[in-house]
Amino acid sequence: MKSGIQTRLILTTTIVLSVFLSLTGMVLDRSFSASIFAGAESQLRQVVYSLMGVAEEHPDGVRFASELPHPSLNQPESGLYAAVYNLDTSEGWRSPSARTTVVGFPEPSANLTPGDFVFSEADDGGVDRFFLSYTVIWEDPEQFKLTFHVATDQAPFAAAIRGFRRNLYLGLGLVTLLFVGAQLVAIRWGLRPLRTMADEVRDLEEGKRDKLSALYPSELHGLAQNLDRFVQHEQRSRTRYRNALDDLAHSLKTPLAVIRNALGEHNGTSDRQLVQEQLERMESTVMHQLTRASISGPTVVGHPVDLTRVLQRLVRALQTAYADRHIEVSLDLPERLIVRGDERDFMEIFGNLLENAFKYTGRAIRVSGSKTTETVVGIDDDGPGISANMRAEVLNRGTRADEIQPGQGIGLAVVAELVKVYGGKLSIQQSDLGGARVEFRI
Repeated sequence: MKSGIQTRLILTTTIVLSVFLSLTGMVLDRSFSASIFAGAESQLRQVVYSLMGVAEEHPDGVRFASELPHPSLNQPESGLYAAVYNLDTSEGWRSPSARTTVVGFPEPSANLTPGDFVFSEADDGGVDRFFLSYTVIWEDPEQFKLTFHVATDQAPFAAAIRGFRRNLYLGLGLVTLLFVGAQLVAIRWGLRPLRTMADEVRDLEEGKRDKLSALYPSELHGLAQNLDRFVQHEQRSRTRYRNALDDLAHSLKTPLAVIRNALGEHNGTSDRQLVQEQLERMESTVMHQLTRASISGPTVVGHPVDLTRVLQRLVRALQTAYADRHIEVSLDLPERLIVRGDERDFMEIFGNLLENAFKYTGRAIRVSGSKTTETVVGIDDDGPGISANMRAEVLNRGTRADEIQPGQGIGLAVVAELVKVYGGKLSIQQSDLGGARVEFRI
């Protein structure tokens, strides 16, 4: 089973945050441990400097007063220990704390460079300790080398490191939980429009609503609009098919009754003429209803249609069909005039409009097009035109402004219905060529 978007985001966030905070914890832990070690070394250096300050000259070397500068050096098991060795005589001095505690100071070595501190850590009889050694050339009264050794137990420093680690990882764990919780709330809030859309789509499927709400963020607004267009397209298609079938059944009742009566009476030629008229009427009705039912309309995922190419193809075909009339056609079209829909619908629209123009023009037709905020296509001719009181009527089925040319008066009605389905506008005006101008806008 595929995981949801919310689960994926939470899982990804948790993994990334855990890795990031773990690396951060490791860096902080190492930095704190290094600072603890540096602090231990600095503390032991201060002890060495203080011992050098209270050292007293003696014929056998140096001696220290009974009261040492650090009280811990006088206390047994205090955790701070010191020793001084004369490298020339191998004699040494140990602090009271070191005399009561077995401390394994580094062995005196002549290889130690005077003036250099040597810091180390070691396991001294099961006790972890830090050691610092410093060699100095003591010049009064005689020149000789002294090595100062200072040691301290690691326990206090290790306890500080453990406490820091405990607080660090506890804090990072709480931060992780809080961040994941906040991220969960943010993701649920961010994905709420998707859940709302899913619920509304389910309501659409169950017939509880007929469109999606408009309260969607900008990222989902286009998707919601396309879903609404798809639903409306399906509803229009069902309505068209249902209405077309109803209209077809209703329209065929009368012609069928007339034919049935005519066939029953057998009155000769007049009956045949009557039957022929009714058959033509039935054919016109069937073609009209089938055309209405087959209208595609603006589809959600339709391919872009180049109206320039469609118009050029239609003009070439009609110029061939009406070659004997020598009609001049001027095309004032942009290189591309793109709309979205079904190309067959636009072939139907402009095929009817251009065919009417070729039928009724004198000698000239102009086809123009432009696109700014809307797409506009105009077809002008120099024919007799259409009177103002007939311009609205000719868009109705069966109404013709001219009874001379052959036809059944349904071409412009189909065009008007197609244009309405696409949410466009069809208007008939007076052309500057002297005839009619039919203008299509979408």
